[in-house]
Amino acid sequence: MKNLTKIFFLISVIALVLTSCSNDKDDKGKVFVKIIETTENDVVENSIFKYQENQIISAENSKQRIDYTYANGLISRIVTYDKDSKSSVVLEFSYENEKLVQLTSSENYSIYYSYNSDGTVSYEKFNGTTKNEAQKVYHGTLSFKNKNLIKDERLFDVLDENQTVSLKISYDYDTFNNPYYSILGYDKLLNQGALVSKNNMVQAVSETTVTEGEGTISSANIYKTTYKYDADNYPVEQVSEASLTNPNYSKIQYLY
Repeated sequence: MKNLTKIFFLISVIALVLTSCSNDKDDKGKVFVKIIETTENDVVENSIFKYQENQIISAENSKQRIDYTYANGLISRIVTYDKDSKSSVVLEFSYENEKLVQLTSSENYSIYYSYNSDGTVSYEKFNGTTKNEAQKVYHGTLSFKNKNLIKDERLFDVLDENQTVSLKISYDYDTFNNPYYSILGYDKLLNQGALVSKNNMVQAVSETTVTEGEGTISSANIYKTTYKYDADNYPVEQVSEASLTNPNYSKIQYLY
């Protein structure tokens, strides 16, 4: 009877360990290793992604290669190499308490982030690498709900004295898994828009308002995206007629 009790205890311990390991794997999610993008006129581009566990190492297609560097589990550097021009752009990310506080670009600009008590994030973009008010490009606020970026409100600063320009982008989401959220540290990159969110963006509404003197001009654009999902609720296909970053048709297939 004692031996049977020991065996039962051992089996219980092993089961607990296996369950723990399984949960750890589930928490990390799964990452895509290839993206196939088809644009208008049936132009196809394949991008290959490499990882070390869930840390992204590189992404590469026929036009560019992107290399990622980590420090303490956070993405600290992104280098984008353009294969045609043989040039590169370097982004450096600085953190405090695992929160992004500064982005510095080799293209001579910096973005500073501060975190508010209501959960919003304020940001300021400057030309150059220091906070020079004369060189401020724009400032704004990011709003989040349920780990999704739901609003980006921005006011441009480098303008004529009698002119103001504001931009508001509102996002809606599905309830399924955004594959970028599975990449370690990607959700901290606040310059990546809706890609930092837990779920997949299905609609973005971009509203621009220009005021000059007593006149105001407003415009709005709606961008919708549809998905097909796998059994784990990750997208395998993403289709949009246009987006915030691409005015043309795009179909993206994810391979995991």
